Amino acid sequence: MSSEHDGKTHAERAALGCTAGDQARLGQSVTPSDSEAADRHPRIVSWQDAFNLLAYAAAFDGRVRGEHEARAWFDALGPSRFKVEDARAAVAAYFKGPDRHRWITPGDVIHIIEEGEAL
Repeated sequence: MSSEHDGKTHAERAALGCTAGDQARLGQSVTPSDSEAADRHPRIVSWQDAFNLLAYAAAFDGRVRGEHEARAWFDALGPSRFKVEDARAAVAAYFKGPDRHRWITPGDVIHIIEEGEAL
């Protein structure tokens, strides 16, 4: 589809940023969005988040949990690396599997999430 504008098609003008919409936006500032705006799912960002995950695991295996354990799990999981809901799903998936008789570790959570076994 062509137009009277310098013999270029609409697709060609769009690729060059020459459409009417582009011209209307010319000069408008672009505000970068918050990095979490596209993904509003909470992530594990503190040892308290890791503590909550440990409390969830304790519901399955009765483990003792505290600040030191939570900080160690947080260090192993890495800040903002995983969504809280994915980590909880990984814990639940772990206790449905063949290794449910032993305590879950951060490595188990990472493996389950990365392999997509909890999704």
